[in-house]
Amino acid sequence: MDAQRTDGFAMAELVDRTGVPASTVHHYVRRGLLPPPARIAPKRFLYGPEHVDALRVIRGLRQRQRLSLAKIAEVLPEILADRDSALLQAPQLGGGPEESVVAERILDVAIEAFGLHSYGEVSVADLCAGADVAKGTFYRHFESKSQVFVRAAERVVLQTLERFRREVAELPQPVDMRAAAEICAAALRPALPVLLELAKRSMLFEPEYVAEARDTFRLLATEMGEILLPGEAESHAAAGMVILDATVQVFRSLVGGRDPRVPTPG
Repeated sequence: MDAQRTDGFAMAELVDRTGVPASTVHHYVRRGLLPPPARIAPKRFLYGPEHVDALRVIRGLRQRQRLSLAKIAEVLPEILADRDSALLQAPQLGGGPEESVVAERILDVAIEAFGLHSYGEVSVADLCAGADVAKGTFYRHFESKSQVFVRAAERVVLQTLERFRREVAELPQPVDMRAAAEICAAALRPALPVLLELAKRSMLFEPEYVAEARDTFRLLATEMGEILLPGEAESHAAAGMVILDATVQVFRSLVGGRDPRVPTPG
């Protein structure tokens, strides 16, 4: 069992204090941006002020300076070591739990809007109307439409991974990759419009999206690989094949094509 601590708090309180969703916290821990929480029981973990500080800095770097997670990983230790850092002293964008609910609502609307329309067809006014907030409230949480779009892409990947992780856990072990691809297709389908738009903008070499697209798709493949083949060197490649198979399944269903591996009834 991990080292004990008695001064910590549960995930729900960490989310309340920072406004960062639990799925994002888990991802940051797995990526090494946050220290592992203290495990005090098989399924009970405690977090501390060091997690709040790190999340405040990460969020500031993401929202104010728009750094990629790879770049944040490079600079984060030095910033946290400097207790006088402006990023540690600055108030968080969005503030406490009530403010974080507003940001979450804007992101929910953004995911739906970017899933139905292209990036250029969605305006800040549309997002404000859908979330029932004024533009001033919008800009208190996000600097621009592009920032909301990037956060929406990251969010749909995390949602996809959470569903994939939950359903793969129900499969017999070792996991059959064909069954994993079917689960991935169902989990990935709602996210594809947003992810394809991100990929398009990256392939057009729009500078603000290139690093973000790389981080987002690497997150999907890396985390899915860990779910399928935890700790194995080939996990990333296996996840890539599963994602490719799942994407083909989604597009085949859209055009009404038949999967040649499935026998025709009768």
